[in-house]
Amino acid sequence: MNHNYEPFEIGDSLYEVSAVTSANYRGASIYPFGWETEPDEDTDWTGIEIRTGRVLCVMVGDDRIFSQDEGDLTPLARESYCGECGQVGCTCDGYDRE
Repeated sequence: MNHNYEPFEIGDSLYEVSAVTSANYRGASIYPFGWETEPDEDTDWTGIEIRTGRVLCVMVGDDRIFSQDEGDLTPLARESYCGECGQVGCTCDGYDRE
């Protein structure tokens, strides 16, 4: 699915951390930014969309939006990934890890 734009809802803090890793993208850090939503049968009248149960994310260092099942995401500590390339274990971004 190509996500050039997806409706989403921000709310209910997704995680206490800024990045996660996914079962589908092991070794890469991902920024979750909202819950994927979709219209229901009343959206034309109410303007309200419902959550699909999936989280919209973007890989660190990338700009492509994709959705992941919430159960596939694992929180990452900031020290464990590079803020530039997004690779888990890389330390080339200059972040103070000690």
